[in-house]
Amino acid sequence: MRRKIKTLFMTVGTGVNPNSDIEGFQHLAKGIYSSISKIYPDYIIFFASELSKGTIDFVKELFEADDDEFIEGQDYEIVILEDIDNFNSCFEAFEAKIWKLDILSEEKNEIIMDYTSGTKTMSAAMACCGMFYSKDLITVSGDRKRGVVSPGTESIQFQNLYKVYDRFSIMRMRSHFNENRFYTASQILDTIVDENIPKEDLLNLVKAYYAWDNMDFEIAYDYMTKVNHDSIFFNDIRDELKINLKALGTIVRSPHEKLKYCYILASIINNSIRRAEEYKYDDAIARLYRAFELIAQISLGNYGLKSSDIDVGVLEEKNISKDFIETLEKTRSEGKIRIGLIKDFELLYELDDDLGKYFAENRNRINNLTIKRNNSILAHGLESLDKEDFDQFEELVECLALKLDKDMKRFLNETRFAKYDLKLKMNRF
Repeated sequence: MRRKIKTLFMTVGTGVNPNSDIEGFQHLAKGIYSSISKIYPDYIIFFASELSKGTIDFVKELFEADDDEFIEGQDYEIVILEDIDNFNSCFEAFEAKIWKLDILSEEKNEIIMDYTSGTKTMSAAMACCGMFYSKDLITVSGDRKRGVVSPGTESIQFQNLYKVYDRFSIMRMRSHFNENRFYTASQILDTIVDENIPKEDLLNLVKAYYAWDNMDFEIAYDYMTKVNHDSIFFNDIRDELKINLKALGTIVRSPHEKLKYCYILASIINNSIRRAEEYKYDDAIARLYRAFELIAQISLGNYGLKSSDIDVGVLEEKNISKDFIETLEKTRSEGKIRIGLIKDFELLYELDDDLGKYFAENRNRINNLTIKRNNSILAHGLESLDKEDFDQFEELVECLALKLDKDMKRFLNETRFAKYDLKLKMNRF
C-alpha cells in the first residue's frame, strides 16, 4: 500500500506589526520552524502575502543552521495571497490546493492545516476550509510575549472539531427528516459522537416516522413511545410529536374499529401528499386509489358488510334489489362474493348511502380519474401522471373522506408528519 504524503499547509504572517523589523520576522520564523520540526511533513505549502513571504527565507536559514536543506519546489512552495483580509479570496486559495492534492490527485495526501500565523482573516478562512473538508487543524501554543509564542515553549494543539461536525449532522438530519428521507437521517445520526446529544431519542424518532411512512403502525408507535419529547432537541416539534403519538396510539390500540380505520385512511392520504411533494405522482395516485377503496370499505362496514366477503343475508335484510344481488352472485368464487371499488360504491348507492349517491352523481368524473389511474405505469398501463392528475384525484378523495366522517379534517391534521423549523440557529442547541 502506498504511503500517504504528509502535506502541511501554513499561513505566514508578518508578526504582531505589519512593519516588523528583521528581528520580528526571525522570531516568527523560529515558531514556524518549530512547528515544522514537530509535524515533520513531507511537503509544505506556505500561504503568504508579498510582505510576509520574506519570513520563509529566515525559515530556510534555520534549516541550513541544522545542516539540512530546504529547497523550494522540492520541500515547499509558496502561494501568494493577493488579499489577506478577504475571507473568500483566502478560502478559495486553500480550497484550490486541497482539490489539487487530495480530490483530483491520484497520490494519497494527508493534509494538516496550521493556521497559527497570518492575519485573522487568513486564520479564519483556513480553519473554516479545514473544517469543511475534514482536515486536521493545528495551532501552536505556548508562553506568549507581545503576542508571539516564546521559543522553546511551543506545543502543537490538534483541534478536535467533533462538536462542530455533530452540529452540522443535526442540521442535515433535520433537513432530511423534513424531506421524509428517514433512512438517510438515521445514517447521519450514526456519525454523532457528542454524548450530550440525545442520539438514541433522535434515532427512535426517525425510525418511528420511517415505519409510519411504510404503514408499519405498530413498529412506528413502539419507536415513538421511546422518544423523550421533553428534550430541548424536540422544542420546535414537541406539540406535533404528541399529536402524532396520539394518532398512532389510536391506530394501534383503539377498540373502535371505524375510528381506527379513519386514522389509517388519513395516514394514507397524507402519505400520498408526501409522495406528490417529491414529484412522484404515479406513486401518490396509487396511494390515493387505495384510500378511495378504503373509504368505500369503511362505509360498507357501517352496514356490517365486507367487500372481501359479501353477506347476501345482510343485503336481503337491507331490501337490496334481487337483480343487484343476482349480479353479485355471478361473481361468487370459492364460496365468497368479492367486489372491487366500483361495485363497492354501487352497493352503497343501493343502500341509499350518501357516498353512494355522490358516486352516482359524479360517476363520469370519477370514471375519468380511475381510467387515468389504471393507465398509470404503477397500475396497468405505461403512462406517467402529473400534478394536475394528482390534484384532481386528491380533491375527490378528500371530499369523500369528509363525507365519510365529520371529524376527518382532525384526523388528517393529527396524522400529518411533524416538521422541524429549519430557521432555528445551530447555537440554539
